[in-house]
Amino acid sequence: MTIASHAARGAGGAAGAARPIDALVAEIGSTTTVVSAFDGLSDYPATRPKLLGQGVAATSVDAGDVTVGVDAARAALEEQVGPLAPRLTLATSSAAGGLRMTVHGLTQRMTAMAAREAALGAGAVVTYQTAGLLRERDLRQIEEARPSLILLAGGVEGGDCETVLANARRLGELSLRPIVVYAGNSAVCDDSRELLEQAGFRVRLTNNVYPAVDELDIVPARAVIHDAFEEHIIHAPGMERIGEIVNGRILPTPGAVLLAAERLAVDLGDLVVVDVGGATTDVHSITDGSPEYAAIQTEPQAHSRRTVEGDLGTFVSASHVAAMMPAAERPAELPPALPATPEQIEAAYALAAFCTVTGVQRHAGKLAHLYTPTGRQTVARGRDLTACRLLVGTGGALTRLPGGEAMLAATRANGGGDRLLPPAEARCVLDRDYVLADCGALLAHFDGAAVVALMNASLGI
Repeated sequence: MTIASHAARGAGGAAGAARPIDALVAEIGSTTTVVSAFDGLSDYPATRPKLLGQGVAATSVDAGDVTVGVDAARAALEEQVGPLAPRLTLATSSAAGGLRMTVHGLTQRMTAMAAREAALGAGAVVTYQTAGLLRERDLRQIEEARPSLILLAGGVEGGDCETVLANARRLGELSLRPIVVYAGNSAVCDDSRELLEQAGFRVRLTNNVYPAVDELDIVPARAVIHDAFEEHIIHAPGMERIGEIVNGRILPTPGAVLLAAERLAVDLGDLVVVDVGGATTDVHSITDGSPEYAAIQTEPQAHSRRTVEGDLGTFVSASHVAAMMPAAERPAELPPALPATPEQIEAAYALAAFCTVTGVQRHAGKLAHLYTPTGRQTVARGRDLTACRLLVGTGGALTRLPGGEAMLAATRANGGGDRLLPPAEARCVLDRDYVLADCGALLAHFDGAAVVALMNASLGI
């Protein structure tokens, strides 16, 4: 019986005892699926939003049908809380390869950089990036990457037109036909769409991600990418039946986390969210930086940013992480995906702590000192985290292993150095209910203040 049929029975008839609730959210990961039940959102503030319970099961995409794992997770949930009849069922997913994208711009440090920021902010894994005219080698790399979506950018407003048009023509030589999101110079927007549609691509249009020198406009592109992801995911192998179990948004899980972080920052101020996983470490920051460093910044920065470190994880990437660690801190044996013994937990902690600190250090920018004819000049390069007074840990490693707050605390600036890290007084909290991604999906359907109340409860704020 699928979630849809569960809901139908709960609405009346044979399973009349099913409890009506506001929402179920299925977070479909690469290995596990978590189904969470929420209520009290629709009547906020008259009622208190709450997490009723969670069920966990193995993800079943590789078996050819994602609904098997989702139904098993829901069954585990209902064993705890009884039959449920959700008014809304949502999903976030990083399964079936997640949101794989290639991005293409005119110049590496301008339009291609902006396109990459838009893709990462939407929750994508950027599998290939180019700048300038696409070459034969680039087409081969795109074919090998097999992206879910292609993001095509290039040219500031009123600037270069020919490169993006030439690249639109070259994409037509590909054998695959993913959705193309056009986010380049609007002067040739219609021409580019015509070229791509004539070649058989589905095309989505959005604002130029780099409309002027030192100006980013990536939020509209993120929204379009999310819509295109929903269209793509229902056709991905093993995910074809996902449309049967949801009647609301389907978002990439990292993109949902960033949406939640953005809404949380409205109430709590500048913050950093760290998610250490088995294969990667994601770091999200919501900040414009401090006025002191903004005045000497050398490159434009988006208000919201996500980076993903593909070599930092506690299971899939564990051997690589251990090789990077100082010998004195390196675990004697690598832990399994779900550590159980004290020795395994200690090893997993060591790996997760290294991933947390390294991930934040890579995400952060730094001060650089230039020597000019008029003397030494200090500039800021990259992400300034010095205004972030809140550090949030989410994901399995930080929320389920002991000592998550200590891992976060180790990322703060401790005096000296040129890294633009969070300050020593930044508060460290954990997403103990593991609901940030769920809350990112809920934001599209419920009052933001109600969803923030859920997140605050999980964070202990």
